[in-house]
Amino acid sequence: MVRVLRSKFDKVKVAESRTLYNKHGRRVVVDTLEFADGSRPEWVYFSGWGSPSASADAVAIAALTKDDKMILTKQCRHTLGKMINDLPAGGIHIGETSKQAALRGLEEETGCTTDELKWIGGFNWNPSNMTGTVEIFFTKALKLTGKPDPDEIANIEFVDFSKVLDRVKRGKYIDLALIIATLLVSNKKLLHWCLTKIGWFVVL
Repeated sequence: MVRVLRSKFDKVKVAESRTLYNKHGRRVVVDTLEFADGSRPEWVYFSGWGSPSASADAVAIAALTKDDKMILTKQCRHTLGKMINDLPAGGIHIGETSKQAALRGLEEETGCTTDELKWIGGFNWNPSNMTGTVEIFFTKALKLTGKPDPDEIANIEFVDFSKVLDRVKRGKYIDLALIIATLLVSNKKLLHWCLTKIGWFVVL
């Protein structure tokens, strides 16, 4: 049963849109909305990721080795005032597919690539004030191609997936992409999946 409290949200129009800030790949926008009841509230939100050439969407990669070790990157997060663990990730450049962005981000941040990449889900960081979706990909077939970009990350760690999952359950990680990706891999039982010429199958 659905209980309708108000109908003002049935028709929402953007009466005006202004950009308040647009530098360093970050854009702050304020929209004046017009609801069905005639009210006109302002809505402030963030749009864009990291680079002026990037769209509002992004990718994160749950990359595991054949012996079930998950690649975690460690980066400085100034807003938190500390180094944190997260996943290889990055923005999607304009004209780039999410899969292309995932492969590029994986190589830039880990020095690895893969021929087996599976989309497993997506999320929005904060639907109330951020646009765009973070698309999550999974691979368990890594190939070393070079060295990671030292300007991208501070460190790379290979951690047993069971330990990563345990730390997620105990609230030891703060990065949302890492948390969601770990739970998706566990829930979908992806450690037991492999890619064949005709698709993904469970290995029993």
